[in-house]
Parts: sequence; C-alpha cells; structure tokens
Amino acid sequence: MQALEGSGIRIAAAVAIVAATAATLVAVVPPATGGPAALAPDLVTLAISDSDLAVERSGKRTLLRLTNEIANRALGPLEVFPGGSANCDGDGDPINDRDAVQRLFADSNGSGAYEPDADVVGAERRIGCMRYHPAHDHWHVLDVAVYELRDEATGALAARSRKVGFCLTDTRRVFPGVGSPAQPHYPLGSAKPSGCDPDSTQGISAGWADTYRLTLPGQDLDVSELDRGRYCLSSTADPLGLLEERVEANNQRRVRIALRPRKLRVRKLGGGCRT
Repeated sequence: MQALEGSGIRIAAAVAIVAATAATLVAVVPPATGGPAALAPDLVTLAISDSDLAVERSGKRTLLRLTNEIANRALGPLEVFPGGSANCDGDGDPINDRDAVQRLFADSNGSGAYEPDADVVGAERRIGCMRYHPAHDHWHVLDVAVYELRDEATGALAARSRKVGFCLTDTRRVFPGVGSPAQPHYPLGSAKPSGCDPDSTQGISAGWADTYRLTLPGQDLDVSELDRGRYCLSSTADPLGLLEERVEANNQRRVRIALRPRKLRVRKLGGGCRT
C-alpha cells in the first residue's frame, strides 16, 4: 500500500509539473511556405556625442557614465511580451521574473511595412528573461546591451559592464518614414508611471529609439584603476544574439575617447577606433 501511495504521489506530482509547464508554453506560429515575409526588427546603436559622456566619483569608485540609444531602423517592430514565470534568472524565485517572448509579424497585405490593423502574428519565440529592476522600479528585458572600453593602442580590454537590461520603450522618433508611427506605441498595457510592469508588452517601434540616459543606474563603466589615455568605447545591442533581426552585424557602435579619470574628464575624439 505504501508503495502504491508513493507511486500515486509521484504520478500526481508529474502531472502537476506537466500541466504547469504546458501553461507556460508559447505557441509558435511559423509563416506559411511562400506566404508573407516576417517584419523583423533591425536594432542599431546610435552615435555617442560629447554630451552623452561624463566622469564622476561614486564613493571610492570613478565611473565613466554614458547615454545609450538603441534604435529600430527596420519596417517592423521589436515587440517582447512576458511569458510564464519559470525562474528564468536562476535565483530560485519565480515571482520576480518572466520568460521574455519576441513576437514577429507577417506582412499580411504585402505593403512592405508593419500595419497593426492588417498584419497578423507570424511567430512567437522565447528570447530570454524579463526581471524586476529595483533601482528603476520597473521590469527589464535582460541582456539588451553591453558596454566595453579598450585601450586604443593595444586593444586590451580596460573595462566592461555587466549585460544591461532595458525597459524597452519608444523614447524618440529617429527614422521617420513608412511604417514608423508618428506617436510612441510601446510599452503596452502598463499601469505603472515608470512604464513597464510585469504584464506590459515592451518594444521599439519601427523608426523609434529607446534612450537610456547617463544619469540612470547601470549606465557606467568603472574606470577607477585606469590611467589617462585614449580608449575605444563600444556599445553593443543584443550582445548574446537572442533577438531575431533582419541584420545581426550592425548592432555595435564604437567611438574614440580621451579619458582622464583623476581629473574627471572625458571627450570624444574624431576618427574611428583602430583596434
């Protein structure tokens, strides 16, 4: 009897796990063969200007701070919504995260650009994790960008950020044209003034950019131990290649800078990075 009861408990537990897993599965709807093409996004990192850079002391650390802008120059949107809670961040707490799912649209009417009233969903695919970010008081899509600083002369890595998460929103319109809405569209369904809550659909519309100002937590590199010199600063969108895009090779932007950490000075230099 005890063996039968134990088997029953194990079977019940297995059924419960399968049911819970099934509840979080995302339906994948591939485009039909010969059907309309997917209106995939195309992320690019916008140029950095002098006003996007600053050096400051924070406690015992010296930080190079930067404004970063990721734009979508395709004719289809980047759209990411929360799937089931599955502890995708690995911290053992399934409450503070959600599976991140990218939604891709088909060009149903063959116009070549996204039209929300005409174009249907072409596919949905898991692309990582969404997590609550206490410092910003909203939810982020993780691993959206990474920042690096390299010695200009040698190419040696001097500083690197952790992979940065974003609350993906339409901040400003940078590529107006066909398929680009005149007004911001994302995020959708947010009840929070800060923009992204656990149930929000995040994204960047065609022709729009998401801007993270240098004053925000996480927009920095620790340069406390660096000498005065010239460096190459790079910002890379989607560094892990999680998102489906039309073009994968144009996600990085690099800029030469002259850095004087002890004087709390930085300036942008002309020309391209040599290493």
